Amino acid sequence: MKKSIHLLLILLLLSLSLPLSSVKAYELYNANKESLNNRYIIFIDVNQLNLSLLDSETKEVKKSYPVAIGKKDTPSPIGNWKISSKALMNGPFGGYWLGLNAPWDTYGIHGTSNPNSIGSMASSGCIRMFNNNAQELYSLVDYGTPVIISSGPSWLFSSYVRDISRNDKGTDVYEVQRRLQSLGYFKEKPDGIYNYSLEIAVENYRKDTNLPGTSLIDKNFLNSIGIFKFE
Repeated sequence: MKKSIHLLLILLLLSLSLPLSSVKAYELYNANKESLNNRYIIFIDVNQLNLSLLDSETKEVKKSYPVAIGKKDTPSPIGNWKISSKALMNGPFGGYWLGLNAPWDTYGIHGTSNPNSIGSMASSGCIRMFNNNAQELYSLVDYGTPVIISSGPSWLFSSYVRDISRNDKGTDVYEVQRRLQSLGYFKEKPDGIYNYSLEIAVENYRKDTNLPGTSLIDKNFLNSIGIFKFE
């Protein structure tokens, strides 16, 4: 009961405060395949290294599985997504693949050929499960199933806080793009990839505001554009 209440509170925080709701513009899943009556919500807590399968109506936890998540330099995509593909894939994917519609790279929930990695930060961003658990999850969810990858109120509460460099990808990059776009510096559609256009925006912002530094996006830069741990 306490766990269910805890998850409900986190879901409420996500729906009310996370700016990632704007990511919905990137709903790339096949609408023709989407189930109109998804029974479940997948909730992944990157801090607890756990995946919970929630009843979409009652929000009760129906299943709970340990997982491996992305390494610090290849973070899992924190935010609100949907299942965009399903496939039977052997090898390192352990037989079962559930793809996500994150816009900046290919991510999925899948089995693994390295079960010893479960319970750690070990992947290139995907969510790894024990193969029998991945098989069970695969059988229970359909296209369009909501997937929430959470670290609490924002990605700043996760283990993925880092200095952001050229070619980095992730939720943190996406948020910097959104902030600089609102300030008039980033002119493209946010995509979560630190490319040349973002580098120019960062450098122009530093120049206009007399903020010392390079194209590296560090804590001082984040604070300057209004991204704090407590907002």
